[in-house]
Amino acid sequence: MPRALRLKSDYINILLDMAAERTRERGSRVYEEKLGVSLRDIRLLRMIGSAPGITMGQLVQQSAIEKTLASKLVGALVKRDLVQREISAEDARQVCLFLTEAGVDLVRRAEPLGIELESGFLHCLTPAEIDALRATLVKLIEAEAASRESFERYLQKLRERGTTTP
Repeated sequence: MPRALRLKSDYINILLDMAAERTRERGSRVYEEKLGVSLRDIRLLRMIGSAPGITMGQLVQQSAIEKTLASKLVGALVKRDLVQREISAEDARQVCLFLTEAGVDLVRRAEPLGIELESGFLHCLTPAEIDALRATLVKLIEAEAASRESFERYLQKLRERGTTTP
């Protein structure tokens, strides 16, 4: 029987993914139970509410939800009369998104739940650790966005070298 490989098992992206998945699952269950919407729905509604008139492209970029899924979710929110779509006055190719009154009400009811959920899973950290974590995550998100072009060039070089997968 082969021996266990000695590999790095605490990659930051894996730890972030594990923490996010576990807290996302809990949050979604609470939002669905209390408000009848998923955590992804709430994320989109919050973003639309904080930037009325946001375009679908901007929403996809800011939410980090895949374009097709985000479009499907927004369509469902429109059908539920939580979001309103309007053709942009500046560019008829763009669709701008706004919360309806029902959407505003839902986001306002979701806010205390979000605060409660966040404090529940951050209870093991001090206020200073929470501030440091938040600042670090923002820094990582900004760094990823700033390095996206160079990453694409790196990926292209790998393809040109003919890197193969097993």
